[in-house]
Amino acid sequence: MDIYDIAKASGYSTATVSRVINKQNNVSKKAKEKIEKVIKENGYTPNRIARSLAKKSSELIGIMVPDIRKYFESQSAYELERKLESSGFSTLLCVTTDDLAKKRSYLDLLLENQVEAIIGVGSTYEQEEFYKTLVEVSKDIPMAMLNVSSNIDSDRIVNVYIDEIDAMDQAVNLFEEKGYKKPLYVSLDRGFVTRSYVAKKAGFIEALYRYYDKPNFVEYKLTSHEVSEFNGLIDFISKNDFDCIQFELDSLAVIFYKLYVNSGHKVPEDLGLIGFDNIDATNFTNQTITSIDQRIDKQVDLALSNLFKIMKGEEASNNIMVKAKLIEKETV
Repeated sequence: MDIYDIAKASGYSTATVSRVINKQNNVSKKAKEKIEKVIKENGYTPNRIARSLAKKSSELIGIMVPDIRKYFESQSAYELERKLESSGFSTLLCVTTDDLAKKRSYLDLLLENQVEAIIGVGSTYEQEEFYKTLVEVSKDIPMAMLNVSSNIDSDRIVNVYIDEIDAMDQAVNLFEEKGYKKPLYVSLDRGFVTRSYVAKKAGFIEALYRYYDKPNFVEYKLTSHEVSEFNGLIDFISKNDFDCIQFELDSLAVIFYKLYVNSGHKVPEDLGLIGFDNIDATNFTNQTITSIDQRIDKQVDLALSNLFKIMKGEEASNNIMVKAKLIEKETV
């Protein structure tokens, strides 16, 4: 049993449970008796949680990422750690995966370690059930979330995210200006849908209708990064005469570029390519790949500056949209 189970069993919020555990006075007698009864009946020992939720200065900030191998997560974590260190904080990094139970478990671990704030990186943390947990915990510990947007309001959480719709507008506009006639959208099928994916796709469709007289949206989904998947994509392009591609991710664009060029085709003459993320690998292909930069530095700066305001009890911005930057290179 953990603090969330106690909250569920007692019918009170995690914030109220934490106040009882910490023996704070601003809890009703009824709530205190009910929560203490649940704790006693389940043999729960609250010492670790009590220590973690005590208002002490640990100079420690927790960082959660779902998958440290991904570019946005790894680069954001690196920038966060570097800038937090310069501000006098140490960091505790947790790789939570996308599993709800594991996310909650790592959140509990950060509480146990008495972190002064928590930063999450990735749209998986805007999952409604988990975000509601974040809102409750944020009543005691302030938070900042990168690449997260939620319709659940909280003045103790800073959400910073890129404007994917405008980013796709920039990309499709470039295709049209360069004379491409038939754009294709290529995405990765993860088995679940994120807000970021929905926004990118919606932005691409809107831009097609804005810049093309006869728009025809077609999406090709890859189920993995296996070569066989990309060979199928090359065949699909040839059969349907697409002349440019917007990739959801640079990791897809890089693999495709190598296979496509090695099969005898020319870029950008036969096919224009734009990726998303502006990862380092896009600069090391034979032709550098045009990509959309999420301006991670900017997102991190905004997240931290507003998180520090909350930690000081000052008014902060809670939902911040950042304009992406299209980096034109050699594939368009």
